[in-house]
Amino acid sequence: MADALTEDQIAEFREAFCLIDKDSDGIITTEDLAGVIQSLNEHPTKEELHDMISEVDADGNGTIGFAEFLNIMATKMKVFDSSTRNAFFF
Repeated sequence: MADALTEDQIAEFREAFCLIDKDSDGIITTEDLAGVIQSLNEHPTKEELHDMISEVDADGNGTIGFAEFLNIMATKMKVFDSSTRNAFFF
């Protein structure tokens, strides 16, 4: 799925990933995710954070790597493109 992204899109997603990955270790942890969500004035429980990570954690290691992040973003873009197309072409 991520192979359908352009180099510019990948670069933009790398920037977003790095903003979330506060300690720059190359993975998004529950702590990283908590920081982002709390900045939006939301306060999820540890269990909720774990569930969010688990939904997209393809390799089951409890974190989100950049490849997993790209797959999420590519999937979301495909859904968005499809929805946008459907809105204009009943």
